[in-house]
Amino acid sequence: MKILPYSFKILEYFGGWKPLEWNTNRKGTLYNIYTLTIALTLATFCISCLVDLFHTTNFEDIVQNMSMSLTFIIGCSKLILLIVKRIEIINVLQLFDLNICRVRCAEEANILLKYDTKEKNLIKKYGGSVCIAVVVINSASVLNNIPTKTLPISGWFPYRHTNSTGFWVAYFHQMIALSITSMIAFSFDTVVYGVFLRNCGQLKILKNRLENFVEIINGEKLNNKTSGSVCTIRKSERNFIRQCIHHHWIILKFSQQSNDLFAPIIFIQYSFSSLILCLIVQSSTKLVFMSPEFIFMVIYLGCMLLQIFLFCWYGNEVTLESSGIHLAIYNMNWQVLITRSQKDLLIMKTRAILPIRFTTGYLIELSLDSFTKLIKFSYSAYNLLHQK
Repeated sequence: MKILPYSFKILEYFGGWKPLEWNTNRKGTLYNIYTLTIALTLATFCISCLVDLFHTTNFEDIVQNMSMSLTFIIGCSKLILLIVKRIEIINVLQLFDLNICRVRCAEEANILLKYDTKEKNLIKKYGGSVCIAVVVINSASVLNNIPTKTLPISGWFPYRHTNSTGFWVAYFHQMIALSITSMIAFSFDTVVYGVFLRNCGQLKILKNRLENFVEIINGEKLNNKTSGSVCTIRKSERNFIRQCIHHHWIILKFSQQSNDLFAPIIFIQYSFSSLILCLIVQSSTKLVFMSPEFIFMVIYLGCMLLQIFLFCWYGNEVTLESSGIHLAIYNMNWQVLITRSQKDLLIMKTRAILPIRFTTGYLIELSLDSFTKLIKFSYSAYNLLHQK
């Protein structure tokens, strides 16, 4: 993929995104088998945790199993969406590859470079934190579970997992499933974050064009050696206004379609996160400080908080960036334009007053205020559980 290449490359490694050039050849068939194997690994582990809930009476095990089950449901949902909505995702991302969205000057190139750098840094930092978390959790499990021949996560298995062979099969199944889920969730999240960043980049380019509207028109007239008559000026202004409106329409279309694609998964993520957070905090208070189980819960809690925080942060960034479009129209040197051009810009300004808002399931807006409400709700739920 030309857009978000790093995120999709990571997804390719873990079975979440078949390379575009492998669609119809033998490699594509082998990759489909690989993806099916990954999906079965995640699904069987999720089923193992869910079934064990009906056979467990220990509260700590129930909390851990429920947290893991919800996490794996989210991971499986992300993988399924990537497979089922593959064509739609490609079509949406290709909207920003249209000619109207491409850079036209060095200033616009610098804007895109800035957001490309943000995307790379996000993948490095967020991916690094996820990888460190996986390594720490696996290392703690090796030190704690292997000597005692216990599984890191309680689960139900259709075979005896207390003997040597059964234990190693179940143990590696859990470790592999946990690692793969973490990487798929991380790479899927960076795709969504990248969509938000690309949206901000195009909004920034549009604002730059609007603020330099008069200068761009004058430059085009000089290049084309126009006569400077009222008719020619009107034609130049009208063509550029039409391009700006088309650019804004593509950004709105991209935002709407990407929101329709990812909103169900983000809604599941947001809804389950509140329950997972309060369960993890409730369970952590009963664990020995700095024990392997305590470290696992703290790292897991940190990853969940970071994950949902970044959704809300970058969704909020798009809203803030889109709120500046109508201000860019007002701040431009519109006084020198002819009356008809001023009226056209006024119509565009009226539409641009409404900012772009990403929502989760059309109910909750992705914003910093929503993240604060999630934390407050989780804390209230924790207090309720703690009292009981």
